[in-house]
Amino acid sequence: MNTRFFKYLPVAVAVMSLAACGGGGSDSSDGTDDGGSTPVVTNKFTQSATWKVVLPATGESVCYDFDAKAEAACSGSTWDVKLVSGGRSAELFTNSGPSGSGQGGAFGTPFAHTWTDLLKWEDALVDPAGGAIPATLYAADTAKSVFAGTNEIQVAAFEYDLTGTHQLHPNFRVFLLTTNSASADITGAAGAVYALQMTGYYGGATGTTSGWPSFRWVDESNPAVVNTATVDATQGWVYYDLANKTTTTESGSWQIAFNRYNVKLNGGTSGNATVGGYLSKTPDGFYNLDGTPVVAKFSATTNLADTLADLTGALTGPSSASGWVKDSIGSQLTPAYTGSYPNALNFGWYNYYPTDAAGAAAGLSQHQLGANADAGTLVKSGEGNSYARMRLASIAYAAATPAYSGAQTWTFEFGIQPPSGN
Repeated sequence: MNTRFFKYLPVAVAVMSLAACGGGGSDSSDGTDDGGSTPVVTNKFTQSATWKVVLPATGESVCYDFDAKAEAACSGSTWDVKLVSGGRSAELFTNSGPSGSGQGGAFGTPFAHTWTDLLKWEDALVDPAGGAIPATLYAADTAKSVFAGTNEIQVAAFEYDLTGTHQLHPNFRVFLLTTNSASADITGAAGAVYALQMTGYYGGATGTTSGWPSFRWVDESNPAVVNTATVDATQGWVYYDLANKTTTTESGSWQIAFNRYNVKLNGGTSGNATVGGYLSKTPDGFYNLDGTPVVAKFSATTNLADTLADLTGALTGPSSASGWVKDSIGSQLTPAYTGSYPNALNFGWYNYYPTDAAGAAAGLSQHQLGANADAGTLVKSGEGNSYARMRLASIAYAAATPAYSGAQTWTFEFGIQPPSGN
């Protein structure tokens, strides 16, 4: 999302009087360790590293291996963090899911933790405030679909740790899925349309194993018939055919797929079909006016029955075909920005200053970026056996006119928890 925002700044000129941000930069540096600029906390975070990278040209990628404290090829399982340039901004990804073949992931976004708080951590799997956390909560990169959200786990269908047990709770939102995202019609005349609710996350032999998403759905051409299913998504992507009510393969006919609590649709970057999604309804009572979860409502034992009418009743779809959300690649390391023009826009790792006035307090001018040095997150390595806390310490511009066109050097700092025994 972030790079697309900057890529289309010239288009935004006509809408909100923004100027384009400029062209590309130079090649990246070799990203070597500076010998310990990141404060080292005792216990398992025993090493530190600094990665200085000059933002490359639009579309080019640079990858970093924090175990080796050096840049690495963006292939295989050894790299841990990938920076993809948007020319005047960048997106970050972990070595996981659609972004890489590794076992990486991130625990929260740079909006979820401060660097100051992360320096208090002594183990990447033990939250000083909340106790042990399972490694599975280091979320892999995934297809960013209508099921992506803005909460701590970036999921729209579940909330996490509402009762201090690190469990996921469904919110019974109703999502519409169309097999023809070129049409806004939801009657089924232009392709099948399904209404679907996530109803649970635990199953297996004991009924308490995580990674077993449950869901129910109706075909909008016959909404009186309610179908239900639970799938074992503990070992990777499971593809489901709503029409035939069965699991299938990636090359088969499917509309939706699950990997633990991650969801993707067969369209956009996730598949060769034309499936799109739309969030149609959030049942009453689950959220306060400010968007915070109502814990008592999530804990109610009657939720399954109470929300059935939301699924089978009349639903609203998108007003035009462009309203269907098609899959793209998403990462915890690249959250959606907050804020509005002409004020600074917060992209988590950095702020974008659209005007001289917006950037004045930070000593920056129009269209420049300023690092949010106290924003941080935790990252699992591509090999899956080590961890690091990371922050973007600074963004420096080379001298140029206009100022925003100068080559940018991004400096990341890592506190590293090596593999056990190292």
